[in-house]
Amino acid sequence: MNISPIGFKGTFCLSQADFNNKKCRKMQPKIEEYEITFETSGYTNPGKIYAHMPHQFDAKFEKLMKKLSITHERIEESDSLDPDNIVARMVINSHNKSGDKLLQKINTKKLDSELRKMPELYIGYNGANGSSYRYDRFKSFLKTNQEILSPIVYLKKLDNGEIETYIYDGRHRFAVLRDMGIEQIPVTIDKESLELAKEIGLV
Repeated sequence: MNISPIGFKGTFCLSQADFNNKKCRKMQPKIEEYEITFETSGYTNPGKIYAHMPHQFDAKFEKLMKKLSITHERIEESDSLDPDNIVARMVINSHNKSGDKLLQKINTKKLDSELRKMPELYIGYNGANGSSYRYDRFKSFLKTNQEILSPIVYLKKLDNGEIETYIYDGRHRFAVLRDMGIEQIPVTIDKESLELAKEIGLV
């Protein structure tokens, strides 16, 4: 599967303890030069900081890390952006703790079609109608190779018999993975919603 070229940068995983050491002040002049953006790790990988930058600065940045004796690891796109790797990293999202939750792969095109029925909540291609910050933020997060909280999908049957589908948490995550061409995306779903999902062919 070919992944859409959506502007990923090179990424390094750094030791937060090393990075916070006063000797890292020597890095400050390089941050602007190398166009570096930083983010802290998620809950699954504490004590780490991730540095993103255009690929042309990778070698220079790695040389600087070695010079400052900062523990670091280069994260390869071939690993972090591999579709099978992304799917394997997705875990149950306990954002809403009520009810039993399952991790279930959902047909991406079919789910997208159902979500379009609620245009006020629908996020289009490249984040249209959503938050560009959240959309781009998740693209950067993917490069860190950490676990991914799967989108929470709920379905309910209306009085007229129609089934309504919406994402409770993770609309931008779903949009990015859809735009990357991943055909089946793992989602967090409860048992009642799963039965309704089967009725309309999401599973």
